[in-house]
Amino acid sequence: MERDPSAPAPARREPIRARVVLWPAPPGAGRDGPYGVRVAGLDPGEREVLAAAANGLGLWVRTERCAAVVAGPLASLRALCGTGAPGARAAGEALGRFLAPPRGLRAGGRCLVLSRPLIVGILNATPDSFYDGGRYVERAAALDRADEMVAQGADLVEVGGESARPGPAISVDEEIRRVVPLIEVLAGRLPVPVAVDTYKPEVARRAVRAGAILINDISGLADLGMAEVAARSGAALVVMHIRGRPKVRPADLRYRSVVDEVYAFLEDRTAAARAAGVPASGLAIDPGFSFGKAPDSDLELLRRLGEFRSLGYPIYLATSRKNYIRDLLGLPVSDLLEGTAAAVAYGVAQGAQLVRTHDVGFMARLVRMTQMIVPSW
Repeated sequence: MERDPSAPAPARREPIRARVVLWPAPPGAGRDGPYGVRVAGLDPGEREVLAAAANGLGLWVRTERCAAVVAGPLASLRALCGTGAPGARAAGEALGRFLAPPRGLRAGGRCLVLSRPLIVGILNATPDSFYDGGRYVERAAALDRADEMVAQGADLVEVGGESARPGPAISVDEEIRRVVPLIEVLAGRLPVPVAVDTYKPEVARRAVRAGAILINDISGLADLGMAEVAARSGAALVVMHIRGRPKVRPADLRYRSVVDEVYAFLEDRTAAARAAGVPASGLAIDPGFSFGKAPDSDLELLRRLGEFRSLGYPIYLATSRKNYIRDLLGLPVSDLLEGTAAAVAYGVAQGAQLVRTHDVGFMARLVRMTQMIVPSW
């Protein structure tokens, strides 16, 4: 039957989203349970059907305004996922991704093996870095620092040519001048891969031609041309959450539910990257600590970082000396090593697979010890 054109259009419904929100503690303790999956985007009738199916399997159910949380033994949850109840399929897919995180990241024709968290050393080729204050602007100093980080345990070296602090953006030409020649030298010099930190597609294109195999885009794919660069070149792509745009501090840092909103953003933007031709195996995600967030939101994201495993992409943990640590501890940037260490250890225990850091030697040892306490799971 054709719809009456005079009738109001049906309200657009939110997509069904599912993620694991409960798992055995401590991480890696076992796979029997309990596990819990939150399924959002269901209407009241769909929630009732899902709850009835879950109750029939002996599962615990809590309903929310637009979601249901179903929890219990893993075997029972898997049985629910095969019932055909509304949201059950999405729950099963999220559970499967959570339980089997990626073991590799395709980047520039190679596979970065993720059997342990990789250490990404930060090399700032900018005169106004918030941390190093421009110590590595000169080529010789940058090369020496890259060599030092590799010797300390860096698995990748990430080159950035523009500070993320609020202020005027530098031109594409100036950013290319700062990073591309340096990347070209490093790609031929270092025994580890090189990455580029940029939100400008043309800079990324030139950096990849020079030898970078990973693009860290802090804009959250504000320009889908970045995904096209990654798709055509085969470079891996880190998709970060940000409220607003780079180098502009948003006026409103409040969220209704920061985890829900950041998760939905990353789910949508990675889907857009895949639609542009980037394979799932070439994507990583970053919740974007201190980018458009107050310290309490950053803490909530860190506490619940493991939930982002449900998206099925490696988690890129970029929390090194971030503003929320500075604000919570009331310390200058130079004194944030211990606070960063706590955040990194917790993040690795939650499943982070790449750790971006200014302090390579220290964090390499910390990550290694954390892995001994909480093996990969």
